[in-house]
Amino acid sequence: MKKILFLTLIAMFTAGMAGKVSAQKVTYSLVNLQPDQSVQTMVGWGASLAYYEGWLTSHPKKAEIYDVIFKELSLDILRVRNAYGYDNTMIAKVKEFNQAAQKSLGHPIDMLTTSWGPPASLKSNKDKNNGGTLKYTLAEGKVHFDYAGFANWWKQSLDDYNKNGVYPKYVSIQNEPDFKASYESCLLNPSETINATDTIAGYNKALDAVYDTLQKRSRIPLLLGPECVGIGYFGQTTNGVERYVNALDINKLYGIAHHLYHGTDEANPWNSADFGKMGAYRPQIPHFQTEYSRGEWFPLAGMIYKSLNDENAVAYFFWDLVWPDGGLVDIDFPWDVNQWTDKSKGYQRTKHYWVFKQFSAYIHPGWKRVKVNSASLMVKTVAFLSAGRDSATLVAINTSTSTNYGLKAAIPGYTIDEALITRTSATDDGVTLTMPTDSVLLPPKSITTIAMKISEINTSASTHPWSGSSATMAALFPNPLQNAGTLRFTTPEPGVYTLNVYDLRGSRLISQQLGTLSPGEQNISFHRQNLPAGTYLFRIENNGMEAAHGRFTVAD
Repeated sequence: MKKILFLTLIAMFTAGMAGKVSAQKVTYSLVNLQPDQSVQTMVGWGASLAYYEGWLTSHPKKAEIYDVIFKELSLDILRVRNAYGYDNTMIAKVKEFNQAAQKSLGHPIDMLTTSWGPPASLKSNKDKNNGGTLKYTLAEGKVHFDYAGFANWWKQSLDDYNKNGVYPKYVSIQNEPDFKASYESCLLNPSETINATDTIAGYNKALDAVYDTLQKRSRIPLLLGPECVGIGYFGQTTNGVERYVNALDINKLYGIAHHLYHGTDEANPWNSADFGKMGAYRPQIPHFQTEYSRGEWFPLAGMIYKSLNDENAVAYFFWDLVWPDGGLVDIDFPWDVNQWTDKSKGYQRTKHYWVFKQFSAYIHPGWKRVKVNSASLMVKTVAFLSAGRDSATLVAINTSTSTNYGLKAAIPGYTIDEALITRTSATDDGVTLTMPTDSVLLPPKSITTIAMKISEINTSASTHPWSGSSATMAALFPNPLQNAGTLRFTTPEPGVYTLNVYDLRGSRLISQQLGTLSPGEQNISFHRQNLPAGTYLFRIENNGMEAAHGRFTVAD
């Protein structure tokens, strides 16, 4: 990271940009993050290790791969497949994933366990695959679905997880209950459907049964659902997710979870309206996007942006964290090095990996999304502020295929002390940019992330000082100031003091050494130094610790 003296971020547009359009005249627009206009609080970034699990646990380079998928991505939530009762090898793999994540991250990873379907013994078609629903019996002319058996299977599944040191934070009782798949699947309608053509169990009653079972546990997972295939409305006033949620007891659901396989233009998601419609539905309940991985690399940035900005999602999951010929990491056949693309590794980070990392590595759980303006209609921006307000991240996506755009970022009331700028484009994979100018240039079809360390500037006596409990208010006389005046303040201890003056955006305009001062009342001469008319903030520091602060006005 590099120390920055001014609030405006600095970056250099490197040579070799696709299209050779660097000769274009670029206008740099001010982009303001608004720290007091917050929206959702981030829960985290997730992905699935579901299917091909054994390829990873058997891979000779798995230790490297674990660091790539957990540490480098800063992954927050791992989604795994509940295969209890039909794949007895799965629990050992999940246990290894859990331990590997903790080793790579330095802390436990949150886990979401999802049922693709219960064992054949609990299915109406006596097959864990090919749809079907929960098994049922007929008695006295009524259909009775085995919700109790389904809930008990979940109890046994969690017992097995816990016995192996795995404590899932989240449970989704059924993956895509609205989709009949040839692989593990189980159809559940929003509520029971019993007619001449269909006999299908109700998701709402299945959720009730599992919820009641979970309440008896010492560590109770949070329920996410319904994990429908997508969010498309198809001209209707409600979509599938809403129909499922409307049919259940919402108090039993921690978060609304869904996938994105319909409801958006996967090739060009920027104008898709269904994200906003979904976000307007029960906005008081956290929204989780728990699976998606279709389309090319650049539209993925659009899917993430629309989920965060339009739906206000608190979590975004990529489907295949590791997968042969795809995924975030493309894994080679582990049992034959001769089949490896790179004989020294046996895996590759895909282009989707770098796009996902532009968000996941720099936006963390507990951070709040804050309002931010954009440099252009073609530039999509999303920003987050840490809970302690000492870090912020801005992601800027240039959707144009031919035009450069530039931005100067600012956080009113804050200074940017350090910044790390990374970019992914057609020619760049998460490259770190150097910073010799005062602006950030965004090439066509690029994702640029600006991760910042920030400090708050006090603006009134009611605000808290940056540091040091002995900091006091200071005053400049006369105020308003025309040419010169006297700065009056109290020094609590001896030291070498510095005066820093900022504009209201937080840009540091003056840094003046005041010399070695003794404790007590101080009267220091201050000259305007070509400051234009306006209002300014100032801090007096001793070895980086604030001793006093205040504000003044310059008048012509």
